Amino acid sequence: MSKTISTFPAYAGWLREYCAAHAHPFIRDSSKMIDYCFEVDRNLPDNYHWRFSSEESLKIQVKGVSSSMDLNRIYWTDQARNIEAYSMTTFWRGVELLKPAIRGLNIREITGPAVLARSLLEIGCTFIMHANNLEKTLSELSFPANTVVASHEFEEMVVKMIWGTRYGDPEPHLKQTNVLSCIQKVAKNPNATDVLSTYEYLCDIAHPSFIGNTRFWSHVEELLADSSERRVISRYASGDTSMEILDKILWSLGWSAAVLRNGFEITRSGLEKLLDKINRANQGIQPTAE
Repeated sequence: MSKTISTFPAYAGWLREYCAAHAHPFIRDSSKMIDYCFEVDRNLPDNYHWRFSSEESLKIQVKGVSSSMDLNRIYWTDQARNIEAYSMTTFWRGVELLKPAIRGLNIREITGPAVLARSLLEIGCTFIMHANNLEKTLSELSFPANTVVASHEFEEMVVKMIWGTRYGDPEPHLKQTNVLSCIQKVAKNPNATDVLSTYEYLCDIAHPSFIGNTRFWSHVEELLADSSERRVISRYASGDTSMEILDKILWSLGWSAAVLRNGFEITRSGLEKLLDKINRANQGIQPTAE
């Protein structure tokens, strides 16, 4: 979709006022974090040309190739192409969740944005974990002279990042890691301690459970003689529970937006290091200590 059509929604006036007065920095600055993420997306193309090589294609590419330098170039360039494609689609996916969440909040909807925010936490946690793993591995990678360098473990990680699934009965190497285990790992970071509790809270809204029901509870209108209550439930209730849900959503949107951009930039940095190492190896330049 053309960027002339695909707009970048901003918080409505009432939402900006709500955030500006909030004590929590992630909620207060969530709009800035989202703009920070959208800034990257504005500079990305609407179409990306992924040069994909199947196993058969790679066999053709290496046919007749004998030097370790050329074998490394073919293998790791293919890995770089797949990683970049993963990075693009994951970032786009996150932005595609951010936009309708903001539009829903702007018209005071809560349930839809809460479900989208939950998905954003899943995407964000997975992306930042993969980005850090990729960058670490690629930073430590070296190409000694006359040595073929390959990693079955790294290759499997990239394959699972792109093609991993828990749908149906996938082959063992394609069975995606449970997203909860990823979120639990990310939550151990001092800067992400609220991720797990926020995610679990939003899950209760996504499921047919208690918190999702209370979103529509407004107030007690009347206490009757037999001690029963006449309670008002409202499509646009703004009671304590609705405000608590709103806070969880805003926190998730801000945190996820920042993580999406960071994950994208960390991955890009790792790829730049990899391609620089490949080029230096092709030129016969010995690696230097980093």
